[in-house]
Amino acid sequence: MPSPSPIWSKDRHQDRRPFLLGRNRITAALRRWFAARDFVEVEPAALQVSPGNEAHLHAFATELIGPGGDRQPRYLHTSPEFACKKLLAAGEEKIVAFARVFRNRERGALHAPEFTMLEWYRAGAAWHVVIDDTLALIAEAARAAGSTGFAWKDRAADPFAAAERVSVVEAFDRFAGIDLEA
Repeated sequence: MPSPSPIWSKDRHQDRRPFLLGRNRITAALRRWFAARDFVEVEPAALQVSPGNEAHLHAFATELIGPGGDRQPRYLHTSPEFACKKLLAAGEEKIVAFARVFRNRERGALHAPEFTMLEWYRAGAAWHVVIDDTLALIAEAARAAGSTGFAWKDRAADPFAAAERVSVVEAFDRFAGIDLEA
């Protein structure tokens, strides 16, 4: 049995290239969407002094070696959130980051140790404005990919349909059978 061709092989890459091109179209479309709404794109540093305080996220550790040989621990960020929130505190109002993030202990069909995370912030905006952003971005990504719908296993979703909005109380009652008002 022949061994699989290397990842850099043209034969092996040929079936993956459409996904690469689709990702490029989606990223470009989302950047245009944010730019048209006056968001400032930021690029938070990936190397951090602290690994963060999220108990369920685990950072990769590394070491910063200074010119004199002194060593200091550093961590690859698991999210651009802290850096983005510092920018908000400094006065930015609408920011977006397409950040490479790194998470140790994450492996599986739906989890990778390194991936791109899209994070955006609107200082002072009501929750429904951020939901409207989310719905618009999903539709924009679908259009850029040439997709009319999303499917995963036995579930399907229309990225262009109006979203049903339910309260937390309604969601717990309907989907978990828990009456929060009781």
